[in-house]
Amino acid sequence: MNLSAWKYYSKFYRGSQKRLILSILVSIVQSLTVLPIVLLVRYIFDEIVANGNTKMLVLIGLGIILLNIINSALTLWSRHINLGLVKAAIQRMREDVLNRIYTFSRTYYNNSEIGKIHSNIVQDTHRLDTMSYLLIANLIPGFIMAVAVSAILVFLNWYLFIVMLCAIPLLILVNRILGKRVKEKVQAWRQTFRNFSKGILFILQIIDLTRIQSAEHFEKKQQKTNFDKLRSAGSSLMWLQTAYSTIQQTIVASSGIFVLIFGGIAILNGSMSMGELLSFYVAVGLLKSYLGPLVTSVPQVIEGSESLISLHNIITTNDYVPYSGNRIIEFNGAVDLHSVYFEYNDEPVLQGIDLTIKPNEIIAILGANGAGKTTIINLILGFYRPQKGRLLANGNVYSELNIEHLRRSIGVVTQEPVLFTGTIADNITYSNHPNDSEQVIQAAKVAGAHEFIESLAEGYNTLVGENGIRLSGGQRQRIAIARAFLRQPKLLILDEPTNHLDDAAVQLLVHNLKEMRHKPAILMISHDEEIVNLAQKVYLLKNGKIQLARDYRNSTFMKTISATGGA
Repeated sequence: MNLSAWKYYSKFYRGSQKRLILSILVSIVQSLTVLPIVLLVRYIFDEIVANGNTKMLVLIGLGIILLNIINSALTLWSRHINLGLVKAAIQRMREDVLNRIYTFSRTYYNNSEIGKIHSNIVQDTHRLDTMSYLLIANLIPGFIMAVAVSAILVFLNWYLFIVMLCAIPLLILVNRILGKRVKEKVQAWRQTFRNFSKGILFILQIIDLTRIQSAEHFEKKQQKTNFDKLRSAGSSLMWLQTAYSTIQQTIVASSGIFVLIFGGIAILNGSMSMGELLSFYVAVGLLKSYLGPLVTSVPQVIEGSESLISLHNIITTNDYVPYSGNRIIEFNGAVDLHSVYFEYNDEPVLQGIDLTIKPNEIIAILGANGAGKTTIINLILGFYRPQKGRLLANGNVYSELNIEHLRRSIGVVTQEPVLFTGTIADNITYSNHPNDSEQVIQAAKVAGAHEFIESLAEGYNTLVGENGIRLSGGQRQRIAIARAFLRQPKLLILDEPTNHLDDAAVQLLVHNLKEMRHKPAILMISHDEEIVNLAQKVYLLKNGKIQLARDYRNSTFMKTISATGGA
């Protein structure tokens, strides 16, 4: 058992102690209804039946039914309390996991399998939810009831109780042998399920590429392998879980038969009455009903425990965002890079970069593919931290700043625009929350998107599809530009903003950038001559070094840049 994982999980029940105690008290009260039931059974067979008192038999029978109804009502109340406890705790844990994944660095996601992370979070929290309900709603009350009924059995006949206890060593032995095997099967099944989930996510993400490459047969064969492994692992796990539960139940049932045998012998010897045996056997039946969930739930508890360990591993992963400062500033668009050195996997990308972006200034960075232009953007956004040198915003070092708050004043248009399933309006307003629709329309006009949006049947309420698949590349690009404009950033970063735009759209964007009432600082990465000509300063990034490009308006220079991959 991973104690640190369970300690982590237990914190989500803080503040719920009163309800948990109430649930335990309900279980204790419930156990108190068992004693009168078994005593009434003994009285019926030793006194009422012997005397032939039918009226009293019916009254006592109705009394036993009433006690059973009370017992069942208390069970429902207890489970209702526990269900609320578990669901609230699982929700808090899911929120904690969500908060944690936002603290991971970009490098963590670059080096991780997103499908595996997705499967872990979704499936493991679900399995932990199931296990928690079994543990708190079934196992804990069941244990309390089993202890109470065991005490009653000792009170009724300690000799038969000892006979029944002879089954315990066998139960322990089976648990030790099969419990370990169940854990191994759970781990194997979890791995195959992750592969299955990852595989399905993969084929959905690359469905177009699969068709273009005529790779349907290849992918079906690949995924069939995952299906076969999942079927085999699932069947093996379920069979073992069934065998585990069946063997345990058989041992418990056999102990009840031994009680009948030894109890029958006691009756023949005259040391026990029929009423005493039947009342004892009724109590044994109640004990079995409470032990049943304890026995059959062990495989699910093992499975849930493995899921808890997996989630705890995510929480305790030694990875964090590069900056953790909390200072909040009124950003004016000024950014400075001083002697910045950055490397990927021991390969230098930027070497001693000095770059200043002033408020309201427009600068452009040119360079071949892989020169490090996008790396500069990622450093400015705080996705990475340089190994040497430092970055400043408004003259304040990044290490002191609340980077999340800083990013709220930065608008970014990436090379490949990110759109999500929803409407055009949803995508433009994502996280911006404008006061009225006119702001959205104005941002779309600046981006050159308003005209094509209005031509659509649903206008701004048009659904874009998964990753914006219902729109053209140029339309997606303009929506992304509108989203960046809507937040009226102090610093606007445009990474190849004209990638998917035709000449007319480029000219419109250039015109609108010139005429913007809100004048942010603009950092552009582009090899489009019209866009670059907007810049007041143009820098060339080459071999990890940056310098002013004084002859960038020379057409030969621009052709050379374009030939090397542009930006």
